[in-house]
Amino acid sequence: MENQTEPSLQLPAQLSTFAPDVDWLFQFIFWVSVVFFVGIVGSTLYFLVKYRRRPGVKAEPTGHHNALELFWTFSPLVILFLMFYWGWAGFMQMAEAPDDAVIIRVRARQWAWGFEQPNGLTEDNEVHVPVGVPVRLVMSSTDVLHSFYVPDFRVKRDVVPGMFTSLWFQAVERDPGSVPDDAETDPNRILYTSQVYCAEYCGAGGAWGPNNGHATMYALVHVQREQDYRAFLSTPRPIGCPDGGTECTDEQHGEFLFGAKGCGACHQRQAGGPQLAGPSFPGLYGTQQALADGSSVTVDDDFIRQSILDPRSQVAQGFSPVMPQIPLTQPEMNALIAYIRSLGNQ
Repeated sequence: MENQTEPSLQLPAQLSTFAPDVDWLFQFIFWVSVVFFVGIVGSTLYFLVKYRRRPGVKAEPTGHHNALELFWTFSPLVILFLMFYWGWAGFMQMAEAPDDAVIIRVRARQWAWGFEQPNGLTEDNEVHVPVGVPVRLVMSSTDVLHSFYVPDFRVKRDVVPGMFTSLWFQAVERDPGSVPDDAETDPNRILYTSQVYCAEYCGAGGAWGPNNGHATMYALVHVQREQDYRAFLSTPRPIGCPDGGTECTDEQHGEFLFGAKGCGACHQRQAGGPQLAGPSFPGLYGTQQALADGSSVTVDDDFIRQSILDPRSQVAQGFSPVMPQIPLTQPEMNALIAYIRSLGNQ
């Protein structure tokens, strides 16, 4: 079955090998439901008119028709069994990834997605995958229940704390006319990008913005040609600066990481903004912070570093120990500290 790589009236583009079969079953169930709805509602209206109360007409039992009753009792069972069989067959196909699938680790947290490529390369809220190659995601959660959902690929799976879940997909090529003109010259060589959503309510965010709450727990799947994906793994594009380059200060790098790591979901960085789940950063650096154990500590580079490496070791007074451990390289740690330090001057 050929993929429809542009959105239809009801459904998004079919950008995985699963999509045509999933959509066919959806359309079958939809139109069966339409036929039954029209038939049942139409019959109800017909009988309302035919057997309405009329002067001088005495109501009498309508009797029954054994053959008709058997037909409308058992004929829907045939349709239901077909729906179950096709649904089960599709589920089993989607449950077992091919042995040669590319395996990518996914770590979900409030409210961000972390990805680890087979060679250890990590990405935040975006992941690169090859087109035409099976990709298996092995997923876990550091806090609450999440759900990884990519409508274009027709895949969704809950991400459960305390256990591993997985799904797989194989992205397909889009029509040549829909591929960006700069796909050959862009250093990323991205054919197209699909949106990831969290489809399980995982807690309310304290502020509106990317990765600041359940409603904006987004990520992007960047689909590349296989050779470009391999090149990305071996020589990934430098990341860290807002424009994707390398010419930026530690503070600019840290500002980018603050958003990419989802820090803004719990920590306010706007002076005078509402209090979120964690301490607000404007004016905090250099002050004395009371801790939950009754002690106090100066908010300096060492305190921030320790709070990131081991969030439960120094919990600020009045706050719950809900911050997850967020993996950072040493340059990323230094950049994030520099940005938080700059907020202390506000």
